Amino acid sequence: MGRIHVLPDILASQVAAGEVVERPASVVKELMENSIDAGARRIVVEFQKGGSRLIRVTDDGSGMDRSDALLCLERHATSKIRESTDLASISTLGFRGEALPSIASVSRFRLSTRRREDEAGTLIVVSGGKILDVEDSGDAPGTRIEVADLFFNVPARRKFLRGEQTESAHLLQQIETLAIAHPEISFTCRRDETEILRLAATDDLAVRIRDLRGEDFLKRLVALVPLESHGVRVTGWMARPGEGRSDRAHQMLFVNGRMIRSPILSQPLREACDGTLAKGLHPPAVLFFEMDSSAVDCNVHPAKREVRFRDPAIIRSVALMAARSAWERAAPSEGFSPGVGADPLFPPIPALAASSHLSWQPSAHSRQYELAGRMNDSQRVAETPESTSVLPLASSPEASPFSARYLGMLSGRYLLFEEKESLLMLEIRAARERLLYERFLARLIQGELESQHLLLPEILEMSSADLAWIDAHRGVLQAAGLFAEPFGQGSHGVGSLKVDAVPADAATLPVMEIVVRLVDELRTLDEAPTLDRQGREALASTVSRIAAASSCLPDDPEAALMLLRQLLASELPYVTPKGRPTLVQLAPGELQRRFAP
Repeated sequence: MGRIHVLPDILASQVAAGEVVERPASVVKELMENSIDAGARRIVVEFQKGGSRLIRVTDDGSGMDRSDALLCLERHATSKIRESTDLASISTLGFRGEALPSIASVSRFRLSTRRREDEAGTLIVVSGGKILDVEDSGDAPGTRIEVADLFFNVPARRKFLRGEQTESAHLLQQIETLAIAHPEISFTCRRDETEILRLAATDDLAVRIRDLRGEDFLKRLVALVPLESHGVRVTGWMARPGEGRSDRAHQMLFVNGRMIRSPILSQPLREACDGTLAKGLHPPAVLFFEMDSSAVDCNVHPAKREVRFRDPAIIRSVALMAARSAWERAAPSEGFSPGVGADPLFPPIPALAASSHLSWQPSAHSRQYELAGRMNDSQRVAETPESTSVLPLASSPEASPFSARYLGMLSGRYLLFEEKESLLMLEIRAARERLLYERFLARLIQGELESQHLLLPEILEMSSADLAWIDAHRGVLQAAGLFAEPFGQGSHGVGSLKVDAVPADAATLPVMEIVVRLVDELRTLDEAPTLDRQGREALASTVSRIAAASSCLPDDPEAALMLLRQLLASELPYVTPKGRPTLVQLAPGELQRRFAP
């Protein structure tokens, strides 16, 4: 007998479910997209235990008759396309006919549906892909789908689900994404029988953004004047000059109503900010790109998160044009001129006085000021956490003298030194980041970072998804020095976060900025943040980048020289934890080569 055989239908559906159904949020996405395609004007989502116990999606869409209700549970059964040419111009969110049979194959599934013209509806009960019952139902027109005990028959998949809070955060993020894409639809969400989201239908996108992300987030955006070029129309909102986030979760880009991730769209937005936004930050945006459906191919990713453009160069140029027009529109009222190279987290400061000397004794491991040197364990900055501005350097009996002369400051962020005819350039913020990282890592190994308790708790507006994420990772955030907890849910999608304490070394920054940057950066990690070895390193790196923006800057030559001294005493002086240079040396030979005739 041959070794190749055809998979049974149920097993084939479970294999397909591995691509379509990654987690409970994937189920919600597929069911809500079906509701939107069915013309629903009201969608209610209910879930329990992060969606693993129960997901229920109810809509008032067109519904189905009994024959269609049974057929929709067959693999590749769809009403969206009929022939291969239809794939060239897809205008619906769903089209493959894989979602419902795949979901039903890995859950206890109930489908209740009714058309407006029918006297009775249809109820279908499925368990693990097998139809158990079909009967009449008396539900209102529309469709209700219940998905219980997700992956109950595929335990290998179930064990890969994250904790309840993490899965809830992903699920809520999916709901918010579709709610922003379709403000004309009203949405309600109940978590464990408690209503946490109620959004009225509106024709004003700003109202939907405000309801989901809060008034403060909306104030940081500027509305685009609708732009149309080469058959592409762009509308929406873009971050004001200087606004940036580490996480692209606040960058929502829609193509014909479908949210996608594409460098063809995101890179032009970042390019428009070059010289005005710190490296590693991305401008928040809610942008809608409308084009002929034949200009975009949606059939390139199992979960439909990616698309292929027929002419990517045109799409890219239109995205860049839209971003620049938004910033130019914001510039007059903001007193801002794009392209000046400003960094809102690192303002320029007056230059220091020059011509100051300091002689000191480095370790023998770094004599002659070799850029590959390290200090020994007794000299590492991380082991002197008692001071945030001056970190003493122990001398070594084997050391040879080293003398550096401070020359001045360049552009408010670089310190210049002369050492044996070499020119040294130290980037202040990068140097602070390296020093803080080593001290923070040592403290995390011992316990947690120091906190600065607020005189009065600060209440911040946050989206439901952000609140769920913060609640799920409260222990890690507390280790970083941030003590915050959800503080109630608003009447729409915005909730409140009560902040009692922030990381001490970042306390001079606004509380909202600390919370947003810390949460955004931790969410960009490949894995959920933990307190194991790698997790502590990632946490120390994240907090050091934030705190470096608030650290006091050198205000006299002695302080500048002390910063150089501290840096050379660190474990890895010449790069930040992310590999960015902290110090550059131009040797005499290099200078002569550059000025040679």
